[in-house]
Amino acid sequence: MDIVLRLKPNLTGEIFAIGSELCFGRIYDTNSFWMADQLTKLGVHVQRITCLTDDMENITTALKDSLSRKPAFLFLSGGLGPTDDDLTIDALSRVTGIPTRLDKDGLCWMAEKEKVPVEKLDKRLTKMAMSLVGAKCLRNPVGWAPITHLEFDDTEIFALPGPPVEMKESFNQYICRIVGKRTGRKSCSARFVVTMYEEEVSTLIGQVMAEEQDVYIKALVSGYKPDVGLPLEILVFSKGDDECQWKMRRVVNKLSELVLSQGRVLKPFS
Repeated sequence: MDIVLRLKPNLTGEIFAIGSELCFGRIYDTNSFWMADQLTKLGVHVQRITCLTDDMENITTALKDSLSRKPAFLFLSGGLGPTDDDLTIDALSRVTGIPTRLDKDGLCWMAEKEKVPVEKLDKRLTKMAMSLVGAKCLRNPVGWAPITHLEFDDTEIFALPGPPVEMKESFNQYICRIVGKRTGRKSCSARFVVTMYEEEVSTLIGQVMAEEQDVYIKALVSGYKPDVGLPLEILVFSKGDDECQWKMRRVVNKLSELVLSQGRVLKPFS
């Protein structure tokens, strides 16, 4: 049964992980997994996660498709480095029609870090200081490439560095605050186990999700054990942490009563 999470459309987000090494299976895309978890906790409904090769046509096509859907947020990680295959800023410029610009303040900051005059900076760093006209350039807390924050039509775009340490530090220092302020929402999750098969519990899950907005329940079939039962992941969105916990208790009680009516049991996962 296909059960759709009913969530406000202005809270949607999409994630692009850019790098051929990701698409070739040489490196795990840990950035998207981590970012999706953080964004969900901030009340964002991540609708798509996409890995893209370092190819201009590939990246621009994906960007055009994404912006046509008008998500509230679009996050890109990778492609901000100094080499020819780092194309994120140029791709954003082509798709939005906004010219690129040199972030002079960022360049001065890089020179200070290197303890050299600006004119003696490695040319590769100059490429990493490129952004877009009208965009905010946020300094990388642990690396070189700045974070570009651009508001385009109805979408806030964030171009983040690809190295996981840099991406996470940048996200924690800037993105959490910006996104959280816009959504004004949170989410929480909990895992339970039910003594039923997926086909038995799916109707009950559908009933709860039809009655409750901003609730997602998923049966984790791969975790089924005959002597334990079927794990269920329950995710709820609301205005704050306290409201989320209250809503979680209500949803769990509602599902538990439905399960009990079938002579089965819902209990916390351990």
